Amino acid sequence: MSHISLTVLLAGLTTFVAFMSLAASQVSAVREWGISSAIGVMFAVFISSSLIPACLVLLPARRPSILFPKDKSKKTVVDRIIAVMIQGSTVHYRKVLIVVGVLVTISAVGMFRINIETAFLNYFRENDHVKVETRNIGKKFGGGWCYDIVIDSGKTDGVKDSGFLVTIENFRKWLTSDKNPDLNIGRTESFSDFIKTMNMAMNNDDLAFYAIPGNSMDIVDYLEIYSGDDDNSDGRFDEFEPFVDIDFRKCNLLARLCEKEGYNVGTTEIKRIADKISGYLDTNLPEGTSYTISGFPMMNVKLVYYIVRGQMQSLILSLLIVGFIVALLFQQIKAGPLALIPMSIAVIVNFGIMGWLHIDLDMATSVIAAITIGIGVDDTIHFLNTFRHNRTLGLDIDETIRRTLEVSGKAILFTSLALILGFSVLITSNFLPITLFGILTATTMINTTIGALLILPSVIKATGINLDMPSSDSWTGRHLNIDKFLGMGQDD
Repeated sequence: MSHISLTVLLAGLTTFVAFMSLAASQVSAVREWGISSAIGVMFAVFISSSLIPACLVLLPARRPSILFPKDKSKKTVVDRIIAVMIQGSTVHYRKVLIVVGVLVTISAVGMFRINIETAFLNYFRENDHVKVETRNIGKKFGGGWCYDIVIDSGKTDGVKDSGFLVTIENFRKWLTSDKNPDLNIGRTESFSDFIKTMNMAMNNDDLAFYAIPGNSMDIVDYLEIYSGDDDNSDGRFDEFEPFVDIDFRKCNLLARLCEKEGYNVGTTEIKRIADKISGYLDTNLPEGTSYTISGFPMMNVKLVYYIVRGQMQSLILSLLIVGFIVALLFQQIKAGPLALIPMSIAVIVNFGIMGWLHIDLDMATSVIAAITIGIGVDDTIHFLNTFRHNRTLGLDIDETIRRTLEVSGKAILFTSLALILGFSVLITSNFLPITLFGILTATTMINTTIGALLILPSVIKATGINLDMPSSDSWTGRHLNIDKFLGMGQDD
């Protein structure tokens, strides 16, 4: 424990900070997820630091060399991988950095191709019954989810005005017109439907009268003789409540979304449609009236905006804090930027892959960056701490890298393999966001592992950065300081 205590504490603390950065999100679900994950990380650190040593004490004391004799001449797959990493970071480090530079450049270009989009139907496979039936509903009933376009007449009983309702009807015709298929509005519903039906009923059900009466007093008379239930006694009949307010000042128009042009309507398209509707209303509504566009589609647009923006803010915040913590605890400023190299490259490559493969940045894929910082930093800390320890032995950089990779490299490979396989299980999901999340997170874990085992030592070799501890400090002294910090005496 004295040998790995700093590594364990640093890894746990940086992962805690990365997840806690999500607490700044404006979406409560993301906030709660980040806080609970951060707390879970600290419990994991505490349990693993206490339970595993306690279990080891209970195991019978045997000599591993007798039970499992080691044949040093036999090389395992892990040994071969480590040998390649050593060769690459000490002999071919320039070539490694050139290749990394090219990949980062290509990925950076791909980042600008990322489409920030969330289309719920894209989450389901083509033959999934949810996707199939949603499209059937759109064809047969004019759409499913809808905009709530609330138009304020500006005065009490303004909704009963014939001119106002005619304006509403003209707006509805524009929404569903064949000239505007890009609006993807299949059907509209409004209070004016009741008035048109009443007008037709009062004229012997003649379809020619299925229209707004020219006289506002006719509308008032229709509402006077109309009979219906008013269970909450608010002055409106129950069937009117979704469409008008108590004062008959505001009218709610429901505009149902469908796929008129054969593509899934996602958040980007929803925002564009809302902007076009706003442009029409700004031009055609009478003076004194106003409007608000709401409903689940607009809530979805805002939700995606909060999540994606929050993830980008959390990414920058967690990078800065993690870099600061590493620099502080290693007591060297240069240790901070070094620790960020593998994660930063992994995040850039991840976004580059998404851009080039046309994978949308949505509510599922945007959280991968935070996970990369939180989990990927552990490998880097493990490498840096062991590297610094080996440097205190008076070894040159090449030998230090070799010994560090031979010891820490195996631990990093095994832990990364467990993470990669763990996230890869999600690939079997039938829900596309979970599948993409599993693929991209597993890929990112591979990138952070390569970053810690190959790119980071190559940077150290190329720059000659020295991570030696201050002269007043030693490996043993460092851990005596940690023991004091934990409240344990030297005898303990």
